[in-house]
Amino acid sequence: MKITSCMQSGKSNNFYEILSLRSEDINNVGINDIKRAYRCMALQYHPDVCHDHSNKEESTRRFIELQKAYETLSDPILRENYDYQLSLRDSSENSSRIVHKDVWERQLNELRRRSLHRMEKKRSI
Repeated sequence: MKITSCMQSGKSNNFYEILSLRSEDINNVGINDIKRAYRCMALQYHPDVCHDHSNKEESTRRFIELQKAYETLSDPILRENYDYQLSLRDSSENSSRIVHKDVWERQLNELRRRSLHRMEKKRSI
C-alpha cells in the first residue's frame, strides 16, 4: 500500500484516488491505511494550514473532498455500498448483505400501513 504525497491536479470522483491510495487490490486497503492517508492529506490541504492565500479556495475544496472520502471509506457499511457501486468488489460475494434503499423504504412503508390498520381496528372495537 502506497500513499502519495500530493493530490492530482485533475478532479477525481474515486474516493480511493482522492485519498491517494494505490493498491492492486482495493479490498486490501485497511482502515489504518485510510486514516493514515486522510491525516497526511488533511495536513496538506486544511484551509487553516494553507499558507498560500491565493490557493485557499482550492485547498478548501480539496479538503471537503477529503472529508467526504474519509467519512465514506472509514464507515464499513458506507464503504461496502460505495465499493459495490464502483463494482470493485464481487457483487455476488456480499449481495445478500446489501439492501437497496427503495426496497428498504417499501418494506418500511408497508409496516407503517399495517401498523396504522391495526391501530384503527383497535380503536373501533
